Amino acid sequence: MSRREVIRWGLIGVGGLAVGGLGGFAIGRSTAPSADAPHPIADAPTAAPLAAAAFPISLSADARGFVDAEGSPFFYLADTPWNAISRMTRESFTTLATARRDSGFTGLQMSVLDFDPRAENAYGHAPFAERGALDDPLLAEDDGDDYWSHVAWCIDTCAELGLVACLVPSWYGGWGDSWRGYVTADNAGAYGAFLADRFGDRANVWWLLGGDNDPSDEGDATSGVPGGLNRGPVIEETIAMGRALREGAAVTQLMSYHTARRMTVEEYFGGEDWYDISAAYSGEDSAPYVAAEYARPTVRPVVLWESYYEARDTEPMLDRRAVRAQAYHALMAGAAGIVYGHELVYAVADGWVEALASESSGDMGVLSAIIADEASEPLVPVSDAAGTSALLPDGYGTPGTTSSVGAVTLSDGRGALVYVNEPRSQITVDTTALHPTASFGIRWINPATGEEFFVADDRTGDDVSVGWPSTWSDAVLVIRR
Repeated sequence: MSRREVIRWGLIGVGGLAVGGLGGFAIGRSTAPSADAPHPIADAPTAAPLAAAAFPISLSADARGFVDAEGSPFFYLADTPWNAISRMTRESFTTLATARRDSGFTGLQMSVLDFDPRAENAYGHAPFAERGALDDPLLAEDDGDDYWSHVAWCIDTCAELGLVACLVPSWYGGWGDSWRGYVTADNAGAYGAFLADRFGDRANVWWLLGGDNDPSDEGDATSGVPGGLNRGPVIEETIAMGRALREGAAVTQLMSYHTARRMTVEEYFGGEDWYDISAAYSGEDSAPYVAAEYARPTVRPVVLWESYYEARDTEPMLDRRAVRAQAYHALMAGAAGIVYGHELVYAVADGWVEALASESSGDMGVLSAIIADEASEPLVPVSDAAGTSALLPDGYGTPGTTSSVGAVTLSDGRGALVYVNEPRSQITVDTTALHPTASFGIRWINPATGEEFFVADDRTGDDVSVGWPSTWSDAVLVIRR
């Protein structure tokens, strides 16, 4: 099905009166369709997924988003095959990266080292001369094949496919149960310098320090660190690693920190020159965590580095709609990047190849097409301060529930995108919140299929009623002039 298979069927009203219905569902005075039933528009344009970028990626002029080397807007849409570098052969990695490129993803988030410090890579190569010796990488003689040459090959494969390789240097682990205990004041800077020397010329590399972990020693941050290893804070060690990576890079390589869920690290790293991207990591309700980072006095792009995965086997287990809702709510809260994940893909577990074609993965492809087609310019969350919160006179629902509605506006009053998380009879729009006199075209997009339904070409007013597309569980409303 075309990403923009538009169905012309009036669903619009003024003053609370809807003049059309969809799928036999009537609103207001509308009647069931007869000869004027909806029909595809043969020449409707097709929205392509996000295009490959010219590397390196840098911050946009307003620091709210990203641009590529040619100045084109870049949206970061990534998957999390965290253990792909260590657990995949080159053939398997090519399968993964190609599938994600073809689905509209623009990045892969991966750990340079396996989550298990004891592990070798798929070719039997260990990363260090001794387990955990971050300052003693094991290198083959005469540039032969070793652990690090395979890392380079994976990075370069991503570059060939137009993907950012967003790399975690040493995954700390949710309870410090991975590499955190091996990170010390003596080796953190040396390891960062080694990585910069080896990969600092790769224009498609970003660095994501930490790894699902609070860098302090509070709570459960260090409960999983094996005995005899570092159980103290790793704030200064992380800073040393970050500074070494930044100082040794030959090209722009953006950086951030992958924190624990629902936590900010602004107090730890917000003053560091290398902290380019504000980090959000949410539960099921992504909007407040993205919004909190977006509202900080220091303006940076915000990336939702992680949320809940598809195919979880522990609570909360999200259905398909809930998985994609995390992404859409993050976008509507101001995220310049969104990250999706699947339980089998991140661990490279049995069934990971089939999981590449999962339903939620396909939903991310629809999101990619929507961003490419509708959001190639800066998006600004609706707010009282911007004078745009009146866009939806009936309000934005209850935060943290399925009634929650998110919305962003395009620059210069050119339009808006609205994500509605659950069915309703209609939604009321005040176009004067965007522009006092301009007329707008309005249509719906189904985030599960990419299917579109036309609503109106030329509408303006403070009480424009738009009927809901029957059978859809959630929807994106596009308002454009």
